[in-house]
Amino acid sequence: MSLEAEVFEQAKKRARRRGFFLAIALVLIFLFIMLTLNSFIEYEKNGSHIARIKVDGPIIDDIELNRLIYDLSINPNVKALIVHINSPGGSVVGAESTYVALSQLSKQKPSASVLGETATSGGYLIAIATDKIISRSNTLTGSIGVILQYPNLSKLLKKIGIDVNTLRSSDLKASLNLFERPTSYALEEHKQIINETFLWFKGLVAEKRKLSNVNLEKISKGGVFTGRRAKKLGLVDIIGGEREAVEYLEEKLGVSGLPLVDWVPHKESSSFFDLIFSESDISSLGKNFLSNSGFRLYSILF
Repeated sequence: MSLEAEVFEQAKKRARRRGFFLAIALVLIFLFIMLTLNSFIEYEKNGSHIARIKVDGPIIDDIELNRLIYDLSINPNVKALIVHINSPGGSVVGAESTYVALSQLSKQKPSASVLGETATSGGYLIAIATDKIISRSNTLTGSIGVILQYPNLSKLLKKIGIDVNTLRSSDLKASLNLFERPTSYALEEHKQIINETFLWFKGLVAEKRKLSNVNLEKISKGGVFTGRRAKKLGLVDIIGGEREAVEYLEEKLGVSGLPLVDWVPHKESSSFFDLIFSESDISSLGKNFLSNSGFRLYSILF
């Protein structure tokens, strides 16, 4: 090997070593920054502040979120709560459980909802649990209603020559399923469930929003409204965003300058592989929708 080649090879090795140590240094700096930020956030949580949580995407029965809301309600450092909502709705039971959790918190400290691009159906149900609802002028909200949908493959199965025989204890047992068309009796019985749930939803909106009979009738047809029209109908209180929410809460508290601190639910599955392989909210909704073991009611904008 010539002298020039040997010098060049040594230079390459030194460059590789420098690159390796530089990569380690960058990783250590990144970890230091993350630990510092986390320590700062934890420090802020130990002082008086306004908590901020988010409800994003399809709504499910989120035990961790509801537990977090309860923890915030009894945390003396949390003086008020802002809930950012960007959701088309979802499971009726999921929306109800979060509504109940927020209603309990709102009895103890001021709260406000800030509606994002969409806050419809179950998303709006959650919003009415707070003291004040703030919406952008072009936010889509409303869609107050309940649906029950179920796929039916009976025509396809007949076409390919497959018969599914069912023995059941009574006519209503598993009457909505993939393999046979429901009877008129079964449809009427399930329609009663939908109507009962809708009246419950409508009653909550009327009670919490103090709507006139005229406006209650207008918003009870499942329609979607912009933030501007929603304000005229009494569905929202203020056109604006987070700044308006903070101003309202500080006025209620009689203080100013409280920091906003983000709180997120503690998830049991938090490893990298869990995040990749766990079910998403949407896939979970889809699986429940297609399940032949039963049905669920949804309050959602499609």
